[in-house]
Amino acid sequence: MRDHQTPADAVPATASGSVRPQTYIEETPQWRDGTAVDSSVLTGMQWRIWWLASAGKFFEGMVVFMTGIALPLIGREFGLSALEHGLVSSAVLFGILIGATALGGLADRFGRRIMFIVEMALFILFLLLLAAAPSLSITLLALFGIGLALGCDYPTAHMVISENIPARARGKMVLGAFGVQAIGAT
Repeated sequence: MRDHQTPADAVPATASGSVRPQTYIEETPQWRDGTAVDSSVLTGMQWRIWWLASAGKFFEGMVVFMTGIALPLIGREFGLSALEHGLVSSAVLFGILIGATALGGLADRFGRRIMFIVEMALFILFLLLLAAAPSLSITLLALFGIGLALGCDYPTAHMVISENIPARARGKMVLGAFGVQAIGAT
């Protein structure tokens, strides 16, 4: 028996006798004849979780890049000074900083699923506000709010991936989520 396999009678159970969720996450897949699958096969649900957690990285790359692309248009629309150009450029990044430090820890208190839903709702709300922003101050508020939601996603998404992907594939999948950020930027 290989090191990463666990015999069926050695499956850890909770105090109530039921099998822990982590046992299913770390389970080594087997073919019908009982032969272990050597590759890191992920279930459909694990792939869905990974794609959802990676979506925040995609949107972060897209928003940060598109803010830079749209900056000349925003500058022309509102007649921005050099200082105001800098504020627009940094609003999303400042929101990400505050979101990651202030909101990321809330996932431990309220649960990752709840915070994941909250951050998506915040992202959509501030994106709609940005689309209809009539002034520079509303634009800055919306960009900061978008960054806040994306910053909250930083620790939450990586923990969701880490908790739901087997250890044998976890590192690749977390790194792959960062790769999705580059796809969003392009």
